Amino acid sequence: MTQPLQSLAEQISSAFSSVYYHCHPTFEMELSHQAVRALQLIQMTGPVTIQQIADHLGCASNTASEIVRRLAQKGLLEKMRSHVDERIVQVSLTAKGQQTVMQHTGLDVARLANALSGLSSAECQQVEQGLATLLRALRGVRE
Repeated sequence: MTQPLQSLAEQISSAFSSVYYHCHPTFEMELSHQAVRALQLIQMTGPVTIQQIADHLGCASNTASEIVRRLAQKGLLEKMRSHVDERIVQVSLTAKGQQTVMQHTGLDVARLANALSGLSSAECQQVEQGLATLLRALRGVRE
């Protein structure tokens, strides 16, 4: 990576961290970092297997299985056996799980809107276009 791109990536990382700091919502449910990452994986990709969660978290499948068990007990996940191979369990978010993952990974929209209200229309368009451009670039990138 070239130095200008490295510098831009560092600026974006710092900006996202600051935006989250200033606009994070209040959590109604305490969750571990791994639990939030598992929920976010399912939110972004749709139903997944325990092994896919383990691979994403970089942990053993029995650890991922325990995380899924706890999240299911809290009503955040549903587990369903595959119709093709009953040994495979598919995990998906419940409505409560969707709401919880948004609380833990999203922003407080009212706070963000309040901050944006101080920008001009042209500045708001710049923000929107910049984020759209960044999201397009990220679509082909994997962890």
